[in-house]
Amino acid sequence: CLPRRGFRTSMDRFTSTELYRMTYVAVPLIAGGLVVMGKDTHFRNLRNGYAPSFRYHYDDYLQYAPAAALLGLKIAGVEGRSSWGRMIVSDAFSSLLMFGAIASLKYTTKVMRPDGSNRHSFPSGHTATAFLTATMLHKEYGLTRSPWYSIGAYTAATATGLSRQLNNKHWLSDVMVGAGIGI
Repeated sequence: CLPRRGFRTSMDRFTSTELYRMTYVAVPLIAGGLVVMGKDTHFRNLRNGYAPSFRYHYDDYLQYAPAAALLGLKIAGVEGRSSWGRMIVSDAFSSLLMFGAIASLKYTTKVMRPDGSNRHSFPSGHTATAFLTATMLHKEYGLTRSPWYSIGAYTAATATGLSRQLNNKHWLSDVMVGAGIGI
């Protein structure tokens, strides 16, 4: 019974670290995206079979919905986790890291989009932006005020990712990796 208790203590210590909290969702999404890369054409064939004429570009705006909600709540005076200054600096730094990672990958991997329009498919910047802003809202209000803020934000982010696929702009792997980077 003693070794089991030691393992449990070690796991408790590990799962309470900042590194674990920062990566326990993002890393599996990125790894899963890399794994499904070989099945991207199968998922595209499903899209082409069920929604071949889907052409709605609300995803261009929906990716910013969590950020708009975050700023709207802050402007309305709803108390969140951080002050204005800390929130802006933290969110700006996170955005710079995310945009740097996305741009680097897009221009080094040169993956062709499903619609053949260009070679900037991998990973999805729209999805990364949506999940980044959803995570910002989650940390500012979802953890401190109500989980419904997080649910709404991540629903909008998921809808953005799905729309990118339905609009034939991204592969499933692009969306999954984009979501992981955004988180």
